[in-house]
Amino acid sequence: MSLPEAAALAASEPTPTDRRAPDRLEGAAAFTRALLRDSGGYLLSLGLLNLGNLLLLPLITAYLDPAELGLYSLVEAAQMQGVTISLLGMKFSYLYFYAQSDAARRTRLLGNALLLVLVSGLVAGLLLALLFADARVMARFDAAALPMAWMMIPLLLGGAVQTLLLTELRASRHVGLAGVITVAQLVLWLLLSAWFVALEDGGLPGLLGAQAIAQGMGCLVAFALVAPRLTISWDQRETQRMLRYGLPMMTGLLLRYSLGTILRFALAAMVSIEAAGLFLVINRIAVLFESLLSLPFLTAWGGLVHHILRRPDAARIIGQISSLALAAAALFALLCILLQPALFALLAHEEMPDAAGVFALLLLSNMIQMTRSPLSAGILRSGRTGWSVSNNMLALFVFLLVLFPATRLAGLTGAMLALLLASLLTSVTLIRAAWRDVPQQIAPPALGMVALLVVAAAAAVAVGPLPLPACIASLAVAALLGWRMTRHLDVTNRL
Repeated sequence: MSLPEAAALAASEPTPTDRRAPDRLEGAAAFTRALLRDSGGYLLSLGLLNLGNLLLLPLITAYLDPAELGLYSLVEAAQMQGVTISLLGMKFSYLYFYAQSDAARRTRLLGNALLLVLVSGLVAGLLLALLFADARVMARFDAAALPMAWMMIPLLLGGAVQTLLLTELRASRHVGLAGVITVAQLVLWLLLSAWFVALEDGGLPGLLGAQAIAQGMGCLVAFALVAPRLTISWDQRETQRMLRYGLPMMTGLLLRYSLGTILRFALAAMVSIEAAGLFLVINRIAVLFESLLSLPFLTAWGGLVHHILRRPDAARIIGQISSLALAAAALFALLCILLQPALFALLAHEEMPDAAGVFALLLLSNMIQMTRSPLSAGILRSGRTGWSVSNNMLALFVFLLVLFPATRLAGLTGAMLALLLASLLTSVTLIRAAWRDVPQQIAPPALGMVALLVVAAAAAVAVGPLPLPACIASLAVAALLGWRMTRHLDVTNRL
């Protein structure tokens, strides 16, 4: 290894005096502060990048017709599944083995993972391009063939490679660098989308082209940053170890994402392609929850959880973090439900009161998906990841069992109820199994916040947007519970 390479590797390692290094943190307060600090950093990186989907909503609802919106909904779902497959679980494996490896081994880990992702991303992109280019296949979903379907190849390849490169920055806790890359990419994506769609009348192909170009530029910059600590090599035994850990996690995540993908394609086949487009609009507005809270939290959590589980006081630390996650998620989802008419009027050009119930059910599902990670953290202690597959297979089974009759009876609302039921049942099953290894004590105000959210969501399904007196009462109760929650948090020092 050359001297510059050694210096770069040493710079990526926490020094003995770096009190922020995960393996040097002590106690619930320190880990909670680290989680909040890292979540704030990822809010400026991954969160804002993901928010681009929402910021594009006024543009696409103005310039794409309902059928194009529906087709874009199918493309978006397939792209998410394709990137998940292309990664082969490497983002999970890399974080796991990074925490247990020295600096020299980490460079080989990243090189192995990058080679795998390049090949799998190319294959997955080609298969999806062939699928969306086939008019006979797309006709089964009340949709036309995708113009310029070949763009699925760079979209999948770039998405997978970028995720892995940002995972390296995440593992080494270079949050600021990731933030600069992703914010710049978001700005470029928005500008190119406005140019190609609004000014050049490029329609859906122009929208996808803008995403591919911005994503490619982000990949180039990220690669330039991690290149000094990257060794491109193929170690079959190392690769097998990474796949053995990552593939079950990938399969579990793929099964979880498949619920949303199947929902969109089922709506297109059983209701109409326009119904799939309506779900795209509702889901895009719900991205507020994912971008501003769920994604930053889960990204920061993933970088700390394995370090927490190695500590004797893991149950106390994770219990506090789970309580914080429940309270924050419930409060954010409640605010979104109360502001639903204003959000839809601003972002989709109309209030859509009929969508209030579906929006509330989707937010409940999103809250469950966010909080199940810390609540079920004990399942990771053994290093066995097969539970992810079995649990998400159960979710898929329950979802399919309920989806088709529910969609026939209640359309989009029925489909969302099926999604919520599958998420709830499987999360409860997983949490029960995890608490046998790491029992947690949840703060009562956090449970009260969840109960308040459930009542508000049920009211939105029953009557639509909540009237002003109900909104004021909900906010008053939430403020009281939030104040009580702050008294339960053990974060004694400044962030």
